[in-house]
Amino acid sequence: MIDVIFFISNQRIGAIRPDGSDECYPEFTEPNQVYWQLMTVLPDGKQAVLWSQEPQRNPKADYDDKDGLAFATSHLWRYDFVSGALKEINLPSLYGVAGVMPGGERLLFNGNIDNVVHIFTSDLDGGDRDYLYTGPGYAYGTSRSPDGSKVAHHITNVPGKPGYQIYVIDVQTKERTLIADDPEYIFFAPAWSPDNQWLVYVRCAYRQFPGHERADICISRADGSEHRELTTGNQHCFGVAYGPPGNVGGGSNGSAWSPDGRWVTYTRCLPGARGPWEYQPDRPNRDHFNAEYKPELARGGTEICLINPQTGETTAITHDDPPTWNFHAGWSPDAAHLAFCRAAVGCVGEFWVMDVDGGNQRFLTRGLNATGADHFRWFRLADSSWEQGAWRK
Repeated sequence: MIDVIFFISNQRIGAIRPDGSDECYPEFTEPNQVYWQLMTVLPDGKQAVLWSQEPQRNPKADYDDKDGLAFATSHLWRYDFVSGALKEINLPSLYGVAGVMPGGERLLFNGNIDNVVHIFTSDLDGGDRDYLYTGPGYAYGTSRSPDGSKVAHHITNVPGKPGYQIYVIDVQTKERTLIADDPEYIFFAPAWSPDNQWLVYVRCAYRQFPGHERADICISRADGSEHRELTTGNQHCFGVAYGPPGNVGGGSNGSAWSPDGRWVTYTRCLPGARGPWEYQPDRPNRDHFNAEYKPELARGGTEICLINPQTGETTAITHDDPPTWNFHAGWSPDAAHLAFCRAAVGCVGEFWVMDVDGGNQRFLTRGLNATGADHFRWFRLADSSWEQGAWRK
C-alpha cells in the first residue's frame, strides 16, 4: 500500500505523496460539475467515493461570491483509481458520505432535506438502505466508531433546543444516547478514540464568540457516563478564516484522535492572537464568511499541540518565530506524522507535513497554480491504484 494525501485546491481534488512527490490534480469528464471533493477511500485502496456540485446562478446574490454562483445540486460517485470509471451513487442531492463501514461493503451517509435528518447505511450503489435515524434538525459531523457498532453526530435546528448537541446511535438497536447538550454551547465534530470508548469534540460558547472564533476541547465516554474538559479558557482556534479577499479559505477546526490512541490534537491561540478577518454579524455573507478583511489588526498566531487525553498534559509541537497560523492538523495512518495548513496573514493556505514531535517540518505545496491547499485526508492506496492510476495521467 502507498500513502497518498488528498486535499482541496481551487475547487479541485489534489493529491501528493508525503515526501512532496507526484503532485497531481485529476480531471473528471462528467459535464457541468465544477467542484470536486474526495470523501473517502474504500479499504482495499482501489476505489474512492467522490462528491461534486453543479453551479447554479443565485438570483438573490447581492454580494461577489464567485460571481453570484450558488452551489446547490450535488452528486456522489464511486470512482475506480486505475480505470478512471465513475459510477453515480443513486441518492438525492444534498447527501454526503460520512465513511465506510467495516468490511468495505457498505457506506455511511448523512443527509438533510427540508430540516429533516437522514442518517443511514447503504450498499456501495446507494441501495439496500438501513436508516439509523430520521428526525427534525440539521445534522452533520457524522462518524462511525472504529468497530462500526456506533455512529456519532452533532445536530442543530432541533425544535426547543438552541445550540448544537452530540448524539451516539447504536447501529443495531437504533437507540440514541445524548452525549453533550447545553443551551449555552455549540458541541461540534465528535471524533472516536481507536478503542471505541471515547469521543473528543469541540465546545464553543457561541454567545461569547458569535463568529465561532474560539472554543475548548472536551472528551466524553461513548455511553455518556463520563465527561472531561481537556482545555479551558477558550484558547482552541475553532472558526478559521484566512487568505486575501477573493481567495478566502476556512472551515471549522476540530480535534482528531491519533490512530494509536495516545494523543488528541489541539490548536492553541497565542495570547492576544487575532486573525485578519473580523466577524461582522450584520454584514451580507462575502467569500463564505460574515467578516471584514482587516489585516492591519492581525497579530500573533497559533500553535498545534498534542494533549494526552488521560492526563491532560499538553505539548506544543509548532513554534514559529515570528508567530503564524497553523491549523487543520490531520494524522497519518501510522500516527507518526501530521499534515497541517499554514497561512500567514493575507496569504493562501500552504500544505505542510511534520513528525509527531513537531520535527522535520516540510513544505509540500500551495495547491493548483498556488491558489491554496487545505482540508487534508491521508489514505493508503493499493500499489496499482497509484502506479497505474488513470487519474494521474
